[in-house]
Amino acid sequence: MRTVGKKSEIWQYLIDSDRIVLTTHVRPDGDGIASELALYFILKDLGKDVYIVNQDSVPDVYSWLPMSEKIHSLRQHGSISIDPIDLSLLVDCSSSNRIGKVYDTIKGSRRILSLDHHEGSECFRDYCYIDTSASSVGELLYSIVPDIEKQLDRDLATCLYVSIMTDTGSFAYSNTTGKVFRIVSELIEYGLDPDRIYRLIYNRKRINHFRLLGRALELMETDESGKVISMILPTRIYQETGALEDDNEGILEVIRGLGDMELIILLRQLDDGNVKCSLRSMKSIDCSHLARLFNGGGHLKAAGFVTQGEVEEIGPRIVDRILREVKERGWV
Repeated sequence: MRTVGKKSEIWQYLIDSDRIVLTTHVRPDGDGIASELALYFILKDLGKDVYIVNQDSVPDVYSWLPMSEKIHSLRQHGSISIDPIDLSLLVDCSSSNRIGKVYDTIKGSRRILSLDHHEGSECFRDYCYIDTSASSVGELLYSIVPDIEKQLDRDLATCLYVSIMTDTGSFAYSNTTGKVFRIVSELIEYGLDPDRIYRLIYNRKRINHFRLLGRALELMETDESGKVISMILPTRIYQETGALEDDNEGILEVIRGLGDMELIILLRQLDDGNVKCSLRSMKSIDCSHLARLFNGGGHLKAAGFVTQGEVEEIGPRIVDRILREVKERGWV
């Protein structure tokens, strides 16, 4: 576990700033989106001028979150001019290249800070607070904001809950601690409906998701031990199934149900000519270490990276490199 910086100091930076920009990584997930919105509520309540600017759009499954319409997507809405910017805060980002073209918007900020919980996360230009013992940025915010109970209402509680729930795999991953349950139990007291929130995020899949899942299962391969599973999904699979980016959600969770599985490697082609690799492990295999071999990052049991190329060409080489590392370290 690693802690960098002090939560009291990063909070003071926010207090001392008037115009603040929040952003998160490209292809944002539940933790990134929900923690941005939670911070939006917290800072607006303090009278701050707050903007949320991301490279990519809000995934459909999170579009119901309160104030999600306040998130400006450069891909969807084009560039935005915000000047001057007192402070830009990057949340849930493990490296500086993870925010994409948003950097062009914030590079003139008086200060740029980062708030994260990933192993291997780097400090940005001016200051950071990184605590890898936290399950999510939502959990970090709950401990960083003094007297957060005074600001909590149903909307803020919903955003914090979604941040924590999605990054703990609905409270199933090993980062689900007693502290997580204590925080969540307090958030639920603000009128949250856990069943409804779960359904809004996980039970709204399109038929195209299941078509994609079927093709992914057909393409699934295992190493000689049967414990490492790999899937390589080229563009044609998405064309055949009509699947979109959001339809990938949940595929890895299905594969995790295989009894002897210890590592999943999912490689898929992105629209921008890059390849996305997602890694999941069940036991002692360190996914964050494997992702860092390719300049990525993440957590012990969930990590990933993006690299340039055609997945059908470089995918097998990536799988071979990962398998070689796993075997050299005696993980399988």
